Amino acid sequence: MELGRATDPVLILIFRDTHQVLSAEKRLKGGGVPLRLIPVPRHLTSDCGLAIRIPLDRRDRAREILSGARLAPLSAHLPREDGEYDAVSL
Repeated sequence: MELGRATDPVLILIFRDTHQVLSAEKRLKGGGVPLRLIPVPRHLTSDCGLAIRIPLDRRDRAREILSGARLAPLSAHLPREDGEYDAVSL
C-alpha cells in the first residue's frame, strides 16, 4: 500500500530504532494503513535513520494500531510548506 499524491497531507512518525520502525510498518500495513518508509528528515533528529510517513487522515487508525502493539513513536510531525515541521501528538 503506497501513499497517494505527494501533496496529500501526511504525518511523519519517528521511532527509537530500526527494529521499532519495521515492527510498526508491519502492524500498520496489516491494519490497512498506507505508508512509506522514508529517511528521517534532516530537521528532525533520531538515532534511527528511518521514519514512517502516513496519510494524515489515517492518524486515528495508526494510533489505535500502534497503541495496541505498544509501539508508540518517539514523536510525530506535520510538514509545513516552508520545509519545517510541527511536532504533534499521534
